[in-house]
Amino acid sequence: KRQDGAVAMEMQPLKSAEGGDSGDGPGTRPRGGPKKEKSVLQAKLTQLAVQIGKAGLAMSAVTVIILVLYFVIDTFVVQGRPWLAECAPVYVQYWVKFFIIGVTVLVVAVPEGLPLAVTISLAYSVK
Repeated sequence: KRQDGAVAMEMQPLKSAEGGDSGDGPGTRPRGGPKKEKSVLQAKLTQLAVQIGKAGLAMSAVTVIILVLYFVIDTFVVQGRPWLAECAPVYVQYWVKFFIIGVTVLVVAVPEGLPLAVTISLAYSVK
């Protein structure tokens, strides 16, 4: 009991369906249980999700590189402006903005690509 008269309750671990503790430790499997194997569809989905992730990363990197090159060429070659030390914070601000755009491309590409992966793999598995 606490001073205000409330009763403190003790937390107890949850029991699993087999009656044992469910929290034996991180990464532990039930004893004697066979390792679950992936189905063919799950393996294809995993492979396609990895490919979509890599493609999204590549596209975001390409986006950042193109934006930086466009800015540098347009500013210093086409317009002929010299590099000024007092303008460096403005240049860095643009480059950070380009980096944020690249991260946005990556963040949008992966979750939008996973439903596409499911649709494509189901279409191929039905054929």
